[in-house]
Amino acid sequence: MRVRNRRSDLRSIYRATLSTNMKTTLLICLALLSVSLSSFAKDATYPKAEPMISLTVPEGWETEWEDDLLYLRADDDDNVVVEVSALKATKQEGAKALEEMKSTVQEAFKNVQWKPMQEGGSNNVGIYILNGTGEDDQGKANINAIMVTNGDNDKLFMVFIAASQEGSEKFGADIDALLKSLKKI
Repeated sequence: MRVRNRRSDLRSIYRATLSTNMKTTLLICLALLSVSLSSFAKDATYPKAEPMISLTVPEGWETEWEDDLLYLRADDDDNVVVEVSALKATKQEGAKALEEMKSTVQEAFKNVQWKPMQEGGSNNVGIYILNGTGEDDQGKANINAIMVTNGDNDKLFMVFIAASQEGSEKFGADIDALLKSLKKI
């Protein structure tokens, strides 16, 4: 009889331990899930009235609308600023659109030096990238002017990224993820 009670006691202890471990594991999983859910990046769409493209805003970045321009900022120091706008030139006016992009950048930056254009695309958008450097009142900046085509639509958009050297190093992975997230709506 005594052996039976010991076995019964051992089973009770085992069940209590198992139950406690399961509860602890469940609480840890729920905590991790709530942290991971809160860290999901959000999507921003452009234009505001009738969105045609979207991009994923990196975690911790702020978005702001000013007139018809969408701004994304990586931090309060403006180490990285992204501006999304519509180009006036259409897809059929590719050379004119390229000049419009360059002109827009050169209005904000001086001593702009461009590298050869790169082409690419994914998520049903085409992209044409102008990388370069320039200077503004805050110093030297790395510049990316990206022309975005929206599939069959004739509209062109510009994603303009200006980053300090520090911002490029600190937020480079975020910038890369943002560009890879560009897609047609």
